[in-house]
Amino acid sequence: MKTRQQIFPYVTRPLRKRLRLYAAQRGSTESSVVEAALLSYLDADVTDRALMIRRLDRVTRTVGALRRDVDLLSQGFGVFVQLWFAHTPRLPDEAKATAEREAMRRYSQFLDHVVREIDSGRRFAHEAEPGEGDPAEDEVETGGTDQ
Repeated sequence: MKTRQQIFPYVTRPLRKRLRLYAAQRGSTESSVVEAALLSYLDADVTDRALMIRRLDRVTRTVGALRRDVDLLSQGFGVFVQLWFAHTPRLPDEAKATAEREAMRRYSQFLDHVVREIDSGRRFAHEAEPGEGDPAEDEVETGGTDQ
């Protein structure tokens, strides 16, 4: 049996009444309730720290995935702009108004297409881990995504 030492903490009257009632309802001594509460309180720091580390690890992995996606999209956009400049001739002033209307019409079609793709759940930049199946199949099996 562990050797016990007496301590003399001060608590408010309402808290003392609650302690007595709680111990009586549980059939425990006030000392055992206080000891269990102190152990729980003191050990919570370790538990909270582990929980915080797990959450930070998850955030770090998410930020890493976002960084990869942004790098991929940045590179793709840079290549697109270079190709666009290389293959798009300058327009004469009289053709600019017609070209702008056509560009807006095509851009609207593009946005409609993007909305349909997002609604379907497909993602171009989704990176599957090696050995994983098709992302669309995983979504059907699990009933959706966490996104």
